[in-house]
Amino acid sequence: MSNRNFSINLKNMRFLLISLLLCFPVLFASGQQSWPMVIVKEVQLNGNKVDPGDGFEKSSDFSIGEEKIKIWGGADQYAAVYPEEMLPAFFVRTLQFKDLPPEDGTFEWIFTGSKGGITIKINREEIVLIQRYYDSFGFNEVNVETGKIKVDRYPQKNFIETKTKYFGKISAISFESNSNLLVKLKVNDELIVQLPCLFDLTRHQLKYAGKGTIAGTIFRPRQGEKVHIRINPAREFQEILGFGGILSPSAYWTLNKAGKEKWWNLIKEYNLLLQREYPTSGRLKSDFSNWDDPAYLVPHYYGDNFPNGELTDFDYVKKIRALGGIDIFEFWTLPGFMYENGKLNCQKYAEAMVSYCKTSVKKTGKAPEIVGIQNEVRQTPETWRDMTISLRQQLDANGFKNIKIHAHNPGTLKDGIGAVRSFQQYPGVWEKLDFAATNLYDYQSSIFSPDDYDKRIADFNNLVGKKPFISTEICINAPFLQTDAYKIAFSYGMLYHKNMAQLNAIAIMYCWTLLDYTQPSFASTRTLFTLDHANDMQPVASGFQLRTFGAFSRHIRKGMKRVEVFQESSPLLVTAYADRKNKTVVVLNPTTRPVAFDIQWNTSNFRGVERTSSYHSNQNVKVSETIVVEPGEILTFY
Repeated sequence: MSNRNFSINLKNMRFLLISLLLCFPVLFASGQQSWPMVIVKEVQLNGNKVDPGDGFEKSSDFSIGEEKIKIWGGADQYAAVYPEEMLPAFFVRTLQFKDLPPEDGTFEWIFTGSKGGITIKINREEIVLIQRYYDSFGFNEVNVETGKIKVDRYPQKNFIETKTKYFGKISAISFESNSNLLVKLKVNDELIVQLPCLFDLTRHQLKYAGKGTIAGTIFRPRQGEKVHIRINPAREFQEILGFGGILSPSAYWTLNKAGKEKWWNLIKEYNLLLQREYPTSGRLKSDFSNWDDPAYLVPHYYGDNFPNGELTDFDYVKKIRALGGIDIFEFWTLPGFMYENGKLNCQKYAEAMVSYCKTSVKKTGKAPEIVGIQNEVRQTPETWRDMTISLRQQLDANGFKNIKIHAHNPGTLKDGIGAVRSFQQYPGVWEKLDFAATNLYDYQSSIFSPDDYDKRIADFNNLVGKKPFISTEICINAPFLQTDAYKIAFSYGMLYHKNMAQLNAIAIMYCWTLLDYTQPSFASTRTLFTLDHANDMQPVASGFQLRTFGAFSRHIRKGMKRVEVFQESSPLLVTAYADRKNKTVVVLNPTTRPVAFDIQWNTSNFRGVERTSSYHSNQNVKVSETIVVEPGEILTFY
């Protein structure tokens, strides 16, 4: 990251109070989530000049103060400076001051986005950082007793406020927003505040109220040396099966004719051809007669939202197959009739699985291509053994020898490691499974330091070996992350990269493809598409998650194989894919610096390239020999 490019002599600087790492408790599922915060209470500065270093270039000069202007709706105020730039998803900006006036006054550096902002205030005694939200009328205060509401010109609420006393002279301040979802404030290149920030920041401005003027220069990271990406198609890795997720039938049924037509166009455009089936589960009858009966739809209740449901729509499955897709079926909760004296009867379980396959043949003309042992619910190693053996035996005995089986997929990669060990505990059981599988919800615990997840990935890989891996379920369900922000969606782009480059996933499935939601935080994080209630219930992108998922799904096609990528000391995340006719390269820039690169591949030219960023949704751009990927961008060559 760009902080490594600072070249500053700090020998004479010292803290009066050592930075503290605070564990801010936030509810995460059934536990607590630590929130990394560093707040320095006091700092001694000796007034030394600070040079941003070779890694930075001048963006613009500024001078504020003296001139006052009349603002509509308010009193006279000092004119502000508005830098003419839209900030990239991740950035560092440094202010180097030529002179700070000796008189009392307040300087403000304000960063804003659609949901909130961050203001840095400096006066003669302290540095204040305020993180605030301003996207809800509910932030206003109501006095029920008097029947009055306290309403400012716009609603806002300070979420976090830090204060740092300083002694000495400030010569430079630096503010960073990075792909670890953290913001950092430095004074004379000493870190004084680090906080999580979950909303996007798109613009900044400078203000000063006081005597005299404040002048200086704004610096930004300079584009680094050109990166050469070399592809070696001769070395191949996993063969891609595809992308997809779970559809809520009740949401799909809500679509009118035009909405359904649009939906199927979106399915084709985003290549979401893996339909993962959640059956009626606990409400399944013992005679297996209600797989697709709407009266037995199992609702998914989230907050105040419409109860999206779990059920099979065989007509939908048939349409997916007509587009070249496949059906992946498994239970979550098992119905009560499968248990005897509290113990699972694995023969009844296998009979139910076979019944689904037979019903699918009857209603769609084909059985599911893949079935899973069971989603998330934990069983004993002995039960996993018996479920696996019974399922394979029953499938084979009923003419379904071509149906493949994926392993039990726990909710987390950590539990996935334990599940693999359980399946490998008894000889011959692991060998009956065609695919390893797990959900990856524990990535959320590493969201502020994504590379910490790599050790867990390595442990999983060591157990799985060469067995193909299906990434069965990904989404954001941790309450502390449930918001629509591109920076969070990009963090999940890094997870998709890890899936492909490290876990060797043949398939990635988002949790839900379509849900009908009212509360926006649920819609933006748990599903790729939702229904637009204000526009004839049409299917629309639920938020930023679709564009980063689409950066992979749209042009990594079934049958492609991931191939080797070479980079020398490159900060970029790159994967490449090819079949006999097509090739795809996905490039992510998780840094705060623009990176120029070229792709060296001894095959025909790419047909196009799509740009994904906080400002671009899988937008086609011109292919050039050398291209620049901005901080937080994803470029997909195809």
